[in-house]
Amino acid sequence: MKVEKIYIENLLKNLLEKNIFIKGSISNPVDKKGEIKKIKLKPVIIKNELLFQIEYFENNKAYHKNLKLIDFIIEFSKLLESFKQILLTGVGIEYQILKNSKHFVLKTSKNEKVIEELSHNNKKKYLLQEGIPHTFLVKLGIMNESGEVFKTSFNKFRQINKYLEFIDDTIRELQLKKLLKDKKIKIVDFGCGKSYLTFALYHYLKFIKKIEVDVIGLDLKKDVITKCNTLAKELNYENLNFYIGNIKDFDKLKEVDIIFSLHACNIATDYAILKGLELQAKAILAVPCCQNEFNEKMSKNKNSLFFKNEITLGKHGILFEKFTTLATDAFRANALELCGFKTKVMEFIDLEHTPKNVLIRGIKEKPSEEHLNKIYSEYVNFKSYLGIKPILDELLFPYYLKKEND
Repeated sequence: MKVEKIYIENLLKNLLEKNIFIKGSISNPVDKKGEIKKIKLKPVIIKNELLFQIEYFENNKAYHKNLKLIDFIIEFSKLLESFKQILLTGVGIEYQILKNSKHFVLKTSKNEKVIEELSHNNKKKYLLQEGIPHTFLVKLGIMNESGEVFKTSFNKFRQINKYLEFIDDTIRELQLKKLLKDKKIKIVDFGCGKSYLTFALYHYLKFIKKIEVDVIGLDLKKDVITKCNTLAKELNYENLNFYIGNIKDFDKLKEVDIIFSLHACNIATDYAILKGLELQAKAILAVPCCQNEFNEKMSKNKNSLFFKNEITLGKHGILFEKFTTLATDAFRANALELCGFKTKVMEFIDLEHTPKNVLIRGIKEKPSEEHLNKIYSEYVNFKSYLGIKPILDELLFPYYLKKEND
């Protein structure tokens, strides 16, 4: 359908006057040498005032200005002269406009879009939303019965939601790889402590995602485990159980889908990884804590390549401690890859909330021989450079797909 410029202007006015304008985009400049290649349009609310934002993309940088209605329409009219492609999206309708040398060509289509929250200050959308009372969070003292999160507990609330995001992504990837064979997902939380995350995991998967789960929490503290089991019964959380015990001795399940270890101290993280392999876990997630082993062992070997090449790092205690912490987790990620996992090291929670913020995630895969050779070479060279034999090397050796004696 061929239309004139004024027709396009009236389309936008109609969307604005009916308050059904959602967004727009303008691209394909008439002047190919022009610096602005693309423009985005959208309504925003700033300090309780409805404005319309025009965002310009120039030299890989974005600039924007927020205009009142009449100024926005005037600016839009000017842009119609300089660009060949326009898309306007409203509630239930979409206009695609292409400009040629003489006319504008209009194509109309329907959609199912709705108006979203416009405020610049809208709250972050969490998987467990604020304002909705989740009984287990009320019981654990994170929020009140109206669903309001206590200020003193907000960092914990954020941590819980960040954890659920990782679990959500992990399950999605396991499903894509078709690694979840049973309808019920089996998950073990090693070193569960007060079990904020364990309860959140069960609640989210069972009641929000509608996934059948069997969740176990393990910890050494008898009083903590007693409280967790009592709360699970109060909440009628079936298939959520807590046990007292050491990671090395865990035998409640023969096979699991996911294991998670939060802040297991020093080499306890290594034993959690080992147990995950013993239980044939499809995904292993660990947030380590107190990585002392490398520090102690490296300090005893001053003839290592590290001390010969990195004496500046090695002579400053605080820098050496930070390096050995990073080296520990890098070695763990590399070792997991040798066991046939695709690994990724990510930030678990903002550093301002906890210094123990590195998450190592491994998801089972079938690595190529070429990839194994590469990882094996990195592994051996790194170990030689550090001048130590980590306990993880001994623990995981039986599970390496490529070994030093191959």
